[in-house]
Amino acid sequence: MIEARLQSFIVQLHSELGVLDRIVHKNKNQHRRSSYFQYLSKVKRDCKLLQSTNLFELVNSCFRVINDDRTKQKVQILESLKRRKCDGGKYNFLMRLQSAARLLSKMNEPMLKAAIEISNLLAGSFFVGFCMTVLALLARLRVLTQQILVDVVSVFNMVSSVSLKQQSMKLNQRGIEVFREHYHKIEEAIFLECVWETDRFILLESKSEP
Repeated sequence: MIEARLQSFIVQLHSELGVLDRIVHKNKNQHRRSSYFQYLSKVKRDCKLLQSTNLFELVNSCFRVINDDRTKQKVQILESLKRRKCDGGKYNFLMRLQSAARLLSKMNEPMLKAAIEISNLLAGSFFVGFCMTVLALLARLRVLTQQILVDVVSVFNMVSSVSLKQQSMKLNQRGIEVFREHYHKIEEAIFLECVWETDRFILLESKSEP
């Protein structure tokens, strides 16, 4: 099931990011002027930025919409999609998920550059233990971010489709049955697509009439 798989991947990603953070912090003084370490630091910055998106929370909001649970919370989440920004100035969760997908699609390049630089260092038999650890970590991060990107795109498109449909929900409020209707009327709908190009997934965005 995509929900359980995606949540599991996000948890694993956060665990790997913790390892990356410790490696960069521990080796900063010795390696910070080297090109390979600068690429590695760029990977760390991208990972920190991804963590700031609260991806796990965004995914949970998506599945509250996708799952057929006719609750008041689902109505509130759907209503929030009618506005680009919610109370407090934050963009709605679907737009934030779109931004997370864009970031995930861009994380592949610095990972590959860091891996190439580290491989060259390993070829010269320098810092073998450090190189092997970092290469394994980069490989793991690349697989996780690419798989998460594919699943996030699928989830984004499912929510986009659901939010455009007119829905009627029967809610129970203080013992009284209340009918609520939702229809997200907008001029255009955004859909995402992952396309495999050479050795990675490329994110494509398209707009279509609802």
